[in-house]
Amino acid sequence: MYLKLVKLFLKENISLKRLMGFDVKKSKTKAVLIGLAIVYTIIVFVGAFGYMFYDLGRILHEMGQDEILISFLCIYTLGMSFFITLFRASGYLFYYKDYELLSPLPIHPRTVLFAKMTVLMVLLYLTAFIFTLPIMFSYFYWSGFSLIGLLIFIIGFIFIPLIPVVVISLLSLGIATLTAKLRHSKLISIFLVFVIMIGIMMLSFSMNDVEQNPLTGQIDLFKGIAKVYIPFDWFRIAVHQQSLIHLVYLVLANGVIFGIYVYLIQGLVHKTNQRGVRVNMRKTVGTLKYQKRSQVTAVVQKEVKRFFGSTLYAVNSGFGPVILLVASVASLFFQSKLETILGEAIGAENMPIEMMILILVGFSLAMTYTPAISLSLEGKSFWMIKSLPIEPKKVMYGKIIFNLILMIPVGLISIVLFGISLKIPLLSQLLMMLLVILFSLVISCFDAIMNLLTPKFNFVNDTEVVKQSAGALLAIFGGFAIMAINGVVYYFMSDLMVETLVFLMMALTNLVLLIPLVLILEKKTDIIFKKL
Repeated sequence: MYLKLVKLFLKENISLKRLMGFDVKKSKTKAVLIGLAIVYTIIVFVGAFGYMFYDLGRILHEMGQDEILISFLCIYTLGMSFFITLFRASGYLFYYKDYELLSPLPIHPRTVLFAKMTVLMVLLYLTAFIFTLPIMFSYFYWSGFSLIGLLIFIIGFIFIPLIPVVVISLLSLGIATLTAKLRHSKLISIFLVFVIMIGIMMLSFSMNDVEQNPLTGQIDLFKGIAKVYIPFDWFRIAVHQQSLIHLVYLVLANGVIFGIYVYLIQGLVHKTNQRGVRVNMRKTVGTLKYQKRSQVTAVVQKEVKRFFGSTLYAVNSGFGPVILLVASVASLFFQSKLETILGEAIGAENMPIEMMILILVGFSLAMTYTPAISLSLEGKSFWMIKSLPIEPKKVMYGKIIFNLILMIPVGLISIVLFGISLKIPLLSQLLMMLLVILFSLVISCFDAIMNLLTPKFNFVNDTEVVKQSAGALLAIFGGFAIMAINGVVYYFMSDLMVETLVFLMMALTNLVLLIPLVLILEKKTDIIFKKL
């Protein structure tokens, strides 16, 4: 029964239909095109990421410190463990979404727990493997490949995330339990997660050396973490020195603690699923008021409630604007270091500061992709939207406007704050603001079209849509592609024109991209809605 449950849960989470949002057999051409786009984005990501670590590996090899790459791999795996477990453990282990279906079945609760834990770990391993593959390649390329070393690496890679999963899953449960008993529990959860994430980023930043590039600046930090957290050091020694005794230490320590954890939480899982999340509710009595609003405004307000009603949705789609706002406010206090930091982070110290700011702003805003997933998040209630007396294009425009509300105000404020910190001329600030507005319009319309083409209404939890859907993946890398197009315009025009004209040419480029996207939304939305 355990294997059958694992197979069923894996099919729910990893199947092509889950990823694409539609039956691949019925839409082969569409599936091939979207599949090629997904493969291309993964190749581009792995290639760019791989080059960074290939170069870092060369530097470390010349220093005789190849093994530090293993510390990088450990920290990045820890990061994947943090995000996946924090957002999935509470709803996937302690509060089953399908508990009412599973509990009456003649299946022991322990079997269900083991199956769900197995699927959670498989998802973690797959994600961590994709993100750390360039690091692994760089390490074995520069330090030398051996079959024994690879075997030790694979075994250690399996056991490295186990203790972090234990700690983070309990943290996830604690946040869910604590906030569920408070008013505005979702807002409090979102705030706590943002505080944790920003705190980790600030700690990393404070310990980096801004005089070096971003990766080499993390060497001392990661070496320090490895010394504090002994299993990372065991993994490093086991792989680099092919030390079987350190591999045994790693396997026993992590395996025993994880095994004890899974055994002890059986009762806790049973109790939490029986009682469910208890939400504090307040009864109020007041006069019923009717307010007349436009259809688009009603859609926007619905999107606001949906956004703040899901911690996962808000954190993933709102992280870009939040970190951009934090960075722009912090720039007021670090004017002397800001230009150096931006140059090193972007990897182009000689680039004009205005372009560095635009890259930072563009990268942050590209991570705001609510139109790419908000239609899918309607789920099985999508039929209700179709039955309402509202044009489909107004539904999509409402979703786009909500995304613009998240992006444009923060983008404009950040330009002003960076302008004050770096004494950017007023005309340049105004042109940068124009670029922010047009860029936001382009990627919001592009994201909406991606969701129309790859809807995913049949899902078990929000994670499948927010983090694992084709629409989310295409939206993020599509935003980066639009940034690259702007970069190409700047590269070829910067030597021919003054900066003001270059900004105007970039604005014109975004306008040219925007027009066909709007036309597609106008002409195709009704047709696509009827097919959904």
